[in-house]
Formats: sequence, structure tokens, C-alpha cells
Amino acid sequence: MSGIRVRTRTAVAVLALAAVTVPAATAHAGARWSAADLTDVGHAALTGVTRVDGDTTWAYGVKVRQEGKVQPRTPLLLARDDDERSWREIPMPAFADRANQISSIDAVSQQDAWAVGLYEESRGAFLTQRWDGTEWRVVDAPAPDGTRLAGAGLLDVSARTADDVWAVGWLIVVDSEVPNPNKPGGTIQETHAEAMLQHWDGEAWHLVPVPDATSLWTYSVTALADDDVWVSGYTMDDRPAMLHYDGSSWSRVPVPYDGVNGELTDLEARGPNDVWAAGRKLVDDEDPGHALLAHWDGRSWKQVPTPADAGRVNDLTLAPAGVAVAGEQPDGTPYVMRLHHGRWSRPSVPPGGTDGGRYLTSVAWTPRGLTAVGYEEGATGLPSPMLLTGGR
Repeated sequence: MSGIRVRTRTAVAVLALAAVTVPAATAHAGARWSAADLTDVGHAALTGVTRVDGDTTWAYGVKVRQEGKVQPRTPLLLARDDDERSWREIPMPAFADRANQISSIDAVSQQDAWAVGLYEESRGAFLTQRWDGTEWRVVDAPAPDGTRLAGAGLLDVSARTADDVWAVGWLIVVDSEVPNPNKPGGTIQETHAEAMLQHWDGEAWHLVPVPDATSLWTYSVTALADDDVWVSGYTMDDRPAMLHYDGSSWSRVPVPYDGVNGELTDLEARGPNDVWAAGRKLVDDEDPGHALLAHWDGRSWKQVPTPADAGRVNDLTLAPAGVAVAGEQPDGTPYVMRLHHGRWSRPSVPPGGTDGGRYLTSVAWTPRGLTAVGYEEGATGLPSPMLLTGGR
């Protein structure tokens, strides 16, 4: 299931609709989850949720339908204001790439938001879309000149102001290609991976040089000011990595952790002295992953202790007096837990509607409490969207 929200450790960053086997579990008594009725949406997988402003929350993903042996997909964006009881759909243009996957959405306001997605070979550009309060408009982001790509995508976006938006992603660069002697007409490619950064200056997207780009995979970005930008990910030897931009140059900043390997897949910040990062750590070669959380206090990054039974973190959100995370246990069970005044709640398992696999991809704090999204698979093999609120 590592493929949701396009935050994968592989070169193929496309939504995977494979089932996760979930053992029987009981929701934590303190977590009163309420599932939204999304019957009218049909088959879909929700891959992200974000707080647009003080009144509105968006949840996004892909719709999936069965047409013969193929499963066409279209972008899905749902919205709800705090005074509304149900979610409404906001029309969104389909991408040229048939995956039609929204990697991430971030908003300056209800009248200015950005969505990012994968590289589209037919356009020779990365697809981004900008919301003006009424409709989405497609805006191309450039690919490196003279570079042949075997795959690429934007994974995260941080919209600070109308003229200061950052996006991070990945490139799989083709170094060489020769005919495949065992497959007539086929080829064998030699490739390497690179980190990628893009910046919107109010007029256009521009590629930003990444120090030692071939040694990094970048996952998440958060911009606090034009001279204070953080980017997280992992090194090519599978260790958590953090980059910081001070307005003139990028630097590596160490993040301590008690593991042999790991990655930092999400970033959130309240201010320059209060930045959070989350992901997973591996304690040995057989470990599927445990929760990794780190905090920047303005001077250094420090690891934050997490419950021993918490698995990898898929998403992080700021919550009053702390943070909350959504992830999956080592056995695949989805969970949500909250850090409040330095104390963790016990990981809670939101109830599912069927006996199929469940996966929680994203979480956001709203006035109604936590909103967690994901999907569930039943006997048909098509996903059913999950949108849960109220967990505290």
C-alpha cells in the first residue's frame, strides 16, 4: 500500500489500489468517529485532506470505474464548510496522465489554491492546477531541459502567498538506452533518481537547483517565509533527510533518530521555532516500520518519543497543543493518534464499513475534531472512499 498520496519509496509513484488485510479491532473508546455518507460519489479513493481556511475543508483523490478490463480514473475534490452537514463535489479538470492522481493540494485562501500531480510526457511538463475561487486552471511546471525522463512527479506543495509557492518531487533520469536482445523492439534503460524543487513566483514555475540532488528523494515542503523553507525526505542510503532554505542557499540539517534506516514524509509548521516532521524508522532489516516524529525548536531537530506499537506515519497535522498523525501498524492496521500536551493517545482504529482492506492516507484538524480520509476495498476490487470525522 505504499503508493497512496504518491509518497512512495519507489520510482513508480502512482496510486496502488491493492488491499490491506485488517485484523479485527475495536476503536479506542475516546475516539468517536463518524463516517460521511459518500454513496453519491461512487467508487473512489481519497488520498488527502487539507484545511483551506477557518471555514472550509477539502478532501481529494480519484474516482474509479470499471469499463470492461480497464478502470478509468478522474480527479475527485470534495468540500465542506463548517456549517454544512454534507460534502459537495467541486469539478476538476482531468489530467493528461491517465493516472489522474492529485498528489497534494494547499491553499492560500478559498480564492487561491494549488494542486500538483505527475509528469505528463505528452505535455513535456509537470501538471499543476490553480484555483481562483471559481474554477481550476491548468498551469505547466517545467521539466529539466535536455533530460529524458523515465518517470517523474510532484509530491507536495506549500502555498504561502500568491507569489510564493513551493513544490517538491522526483525525477527518474534516463542515462542510457540500448536494444534488448531478448525482446525484439524493446530496450534496456540505465536510470538514476534525483530530487526536484520548483518555485512559483507569481508569474511562472521555475526549477530550483537542489544540492546533491542525486543523493536525495524529496517528499514534503513547508514554507514559512521567503527566507525560511523546509524540505524533508530521505537519502539514497535510506536515512531521514532535511533541507533548509535561508533565502540565499540550501543546507542539510541533521535529524537524530534511533533507527538504522527511515524517511521523513510529511512536514507541518506553526512558525519558525515550531516545525514538525513525521515518517517512519526501521530498527532492523526485518522491521516494516515504526512511527518517527521530530520537532524543530528554532535551534535543532529532536526526535519525539512515540508509542512502541505505532507503525509508520503516512500523514501529519497540527492540532491544539500538539499534533495528530495517521498511519498503519506493522500488520497493516490503519490508525490515528494524537499528541496533546506531550502525551499520546492510544492508537485508535476507525471502524470500517465492510470486511475489505482499509487504508488511511491523510488527516487534518478541523473545528469538528480530526478528519481522516482513505479508502476501503470490498469484493469487487473497486475502492470505496472513507471520510471520518470527530476523532479526538
